[in-house]
Amino acid sequence: MLTRPPAHGGRAGRGRHPRGVVHGLLVGLLGAACSSAPPYSGWTPEQLYEHGQRAFDEGDWGEARRAFERLVLTFPGFDQAVDARYMMAEATYRDSDYLGAISEFRRLVDLYPDHARADQAWMGLCRANASLSPHSQRDQTPTMQAQRICANVGGDFAGTEIGDSAAVIAGRMTDQLAERAYDVALFYFRRKLFDSAEIAFLDLLCLYPASTSAPEALERLIDTYEEWDYDEPVEQIRARLQRTCPSPPEARGLVLPAPGDTLSLVRSRAPPLR
Repeated sequence: MLTRPPAHGGRAGRGRHPRGVVHGLLVGLLGAACSSAPPYSGWTPEQLYEHGQRAFDEGDWGEARRAFERLVLTFPGFDQAVDARYMMAEATYRDSDYLGAISEFRRLVDLYPDHARADQAWMGLCRANASLSPHSQRDQTPTMQAQRICANVGGDFAGTEIGDSAAVIAGRMTDQLAERAYDVALFYFRRKLFDSAEIAFLDLLCLYPASTSAPEALERLIDTYEEWDYDEPVEQIRARLQRTCPSPPEARGLVLPAPGDTLSLVRSRAPPLR
């Protein structure tokens, strides 16, 4: 026999909730409404800047980014809006969001090329691009981009701290590109593909004559000619480089064998094969 469930509270209690439950619902709704309000609602630009600066100094890059972003979007006419934009870009870089940092630094130099922060933003572009450079065994397109940008910054700000720092990074990118080129050339050499090895070593010496890999590449190029049983390759190397490179390699920092050097003399100075 089926029975009906017992009634709770009689007729007067139907459809009503205890007072505590109603209070809890109201508090929950109020909290949800408050949480949906935009962050930093009602803050002045001065408060946002001070908060962002404090977060930056404490290494809270995410909070610094959010505060500075709110400032530049809400108060673009604020006296320190460009400084805030730079700090936002710098916090983005330190947060390891290198693509985002590149975008922010680029926007700053495009919109405010004459502002005092523009010089630092150019250096930021150099650093952020260099941070995207992968291991030398991977595709080096980001390294080429970083080398180009940092070399330009180094040239544009030559004689300044920014210029010197950018030149150092450009040199590091050049060395990485040269290392990759050397590995490719050595791959051909070790497999006795001497035609390809010669071209690859010559390309390295033309493109990266001042790199740390250039002296070793020159010696390996001599090895290549020696494998071909060339009697006097030294003068041929000098002539080939001077003829095929866009500018004289010696003018770009490559130390070539001196005129009159013999193969045995050059071989005596050769570093060990990697």
